[in-house]
Amino acid sequence: MDYLDPCFLITVFVAIFSILYAYWRKKIDLSAVIASGTVGFIVLFSLGDDWPLIYLILAFFGVGNFITKYRYSIKKRYRVAEGVRTFRNVFGNGGAATVFSIFFFITRLPPLLLGLLGAMATASADTFATEVGQAHEKNPRLITTLKRVKVGRSGAISIYGLTAALIGASIISIIPPFFGKSWAILPIGTLAGFLGCLVDSFIGATIERKKLDKHVTNFIATTCGGLVAILLGNQFGIFI
Repeated sequence: MDYLDPCFLITVFVAIFSILYAYWRKKIDLSAVIASGTVGFIVLFSLGDDWPLIYLILAFFGVGNFITKYRYSIKKRYRVAEGVRTFRNVFGNGGAATVFSIFFFITRLPPLLLGLLGAMATASADTFATEVGQAHEKNPRLITTLKRVKVGRSGAISIYGLTAALIGASIISIIPPFFGKSWAILPIGTLAGFLGCLVDSFIGATIERKKLDKHVTNFIATTCGGLVAILLGNQFGIFI
């Protein structure tokens, strides 16, 4: 790995700039700045020659902040608009990806890169589902019973949200092919992210309100999304 590679240095600059810009725009607080920098550093240097996959995280960071602004006034009216993000958000969305990256650094097993993909695809799917679903659906349904519930209820789903989840997962999953990886990775990441998002909703509808907070739920869901991607890759012999 050439740390003086211009592309690598540009990527580091983009990562630092993105974090500081989000802090300047008051999208994240200081704890999130530190946590984001830590996650980015660990993942970037754990990947070795596969460092371009850091763009899975950078892309999520960018599109996640973008989609949060979608019909923000409506979500604010329903009191479900996302506030300033903290280190807890970073843990929930990026913790599993960090773990997969560390295990890849230790073992150099290619399937673990699919774990990174599936985790970030899940984080993106869940963010898109939440931000778009809450902006459009006034009476979503609880995933476990399909009964109508209020906007913002953990575990609520809607057609808008599910469609957005697929889009969010695919946006992340399309990144590896742009760095020379197989296009067969796209459907694997998209499906893993979508299923991971459903896991998030299921946990939210069952045990989250009693035993967990949403950030722990996100961590569990992104871990599941990563594991699904690994299983799919092993099943079809497709790896990053």
